[in-house]
Amino acid sequence: MDPNRFLCLRWSRQSGKTLVVSVLILWTALTKPASHIAVVAPSLRQSKYVLKRVALFAEKLPRGRVRQIQKTRIDFTNGSTIEAFPNNPSTIRGPSLNLVYCDEMGFIRDDEELYDSVLFTISTTGGRFVASSTPGSKENLFYKICNDTTFSRHHVTWKDALEPNGHLKEDVLEAIRKQLEGDPWRWQREMMAEFAEDEESFFPLKLLTGAVDQNLSYCTLAERLEGRSLNVGVDFGKHHDHSVVAVADLDMTTKIASLIHLHQFPLETDYGTVIGYIKGLTERWNRVARIMTDATGVGDVVTSDMKKAGLENIWPITFNVQTKTDILENLHRMLAKNQLKLVYDDELISEMNCEKFELNKAGQLIFSHPPSTHDDRLWAVALACHGVRFAASRTGNHFFATTSRNPNYIGPNFNWRSLRQGASTYTPRPGDPAGISIHGQLWCWACRRPVTIRPHVCEKN
Repeated sequence: MDPNRFLCLRWSRQSGKTLVVSVLILWTALTKPASHIAVVAPSLRQSKYVLKRVALFAEKLPRGRVRQIQKTRIDFTNGSTIEAFPNNPSTIRGPSLNLVYCDEMGFIRDDEELYDSVLFTISTTGGRFVASSTPGSKENLFYKICNDTTFSRHHVTWKDALEPNGHLKEDVLEAIRKQLEGDPWRWQREMMAEFAEDEESFFPLKLLTGAVDQNLSYCTLAERLEGRSLNVGVDFGKHHDHSVVAVADLDMTTKIASLIHLHQFPLETDYGTVIGYIKGLTERWNRVARIMTDATGVGDVVTSDMKKAGLENIWPITFNVQTKTDILENLHRMLAKNQLKLVYDDELISEMNCEKFELNKAGQLIFSHPPSTHDDRLWAVALACHGVRFAASRTGNHFFATTSRNPNYIGPNFNWRSLRQGASTYTPRPGDPAGISIHGQLWCWACRRPVTIRPHVCEKN
């Protein structure tokens, strides 16, 4: 096998790979008439971004070389074409291609199926396959390719991109180094282009890349959304952390949610601006089922201001060890069960992957993120998905019983039938504290579990 036909590029995040690959693609189109070139990536949006960079060079060519430039296709007068494709094996398998470039292959879902399709489509033309990526998980095809001698392999780190050899400036490098000093794993991946992952990460890269949907992209406020069940998650911050708004769209038929909107505000953004943004969002997308807010600390005051501003269906959540565990475990479970689709967003993926966990002396999960990093996007998404969980469950009447705090009162042999006479009917309402008794513990009749977090989500009711 000719190694020049199969090229593997392992790049650091600051290596300027798009520039190099754009030149390679354009050179092939110009020097090989009637050649057909495909660009694929984790999402069609990313493929179009690569094609846009190629188009910037194509526009500078002498007149008469380029016939037409479109968002997903460039046509040349010599018969060559460059086209952006979605990450869809069936789409790639159809045409006969002379060059297939796969961008960020380490983050592509169903990468082996895509590669099989690529082999079919370049077999009749003797074409080339070029794959590039910042290293991600070792549990994917790109890691295998980087260790495959049949590929021509190239490893580029920040050292190769530093001036005068590349475009990376010394002051920018120092800023990145300071930002990632508390997260050596991300530095290894994004700057040294090494496969490295923290085993204490609560959201492994394989789990996150498996949720990326190539057809999904973020919706803007200008778009009209009809017939949706939208759940909003809001994490508040101002001086050291960011305020972030996330919106998850739940398909009531399949019970699968999609992250369709994510907006992070700059530091020092006034809370009134955040409230105004949410109010505009709910007015534009009038199918917002609930707004889950972080009501811890200043969040309690901001949540109250949201209610005064006329926002409805607000569900405040007070963060503590138990509620944080419940909310993040729900997000992890949705990802593991393919119940949540994500946009290919490298910032969000990196932020989620940075979240660490450990057990304290009481056996409880404690979550944290490295210094100089943020997890504001993560918590906004987690809150939106917490709302999704409640929306996906049956929201009829929940039966509760208030019992003594004596731990011996309820045990393995407790007769749940005797609870029926003292049971009360509870219908969840926005902001309702789930009927927690001051002098007793509240228990759910349907799932037979203590009610310790609001809103209570009963999987069996």
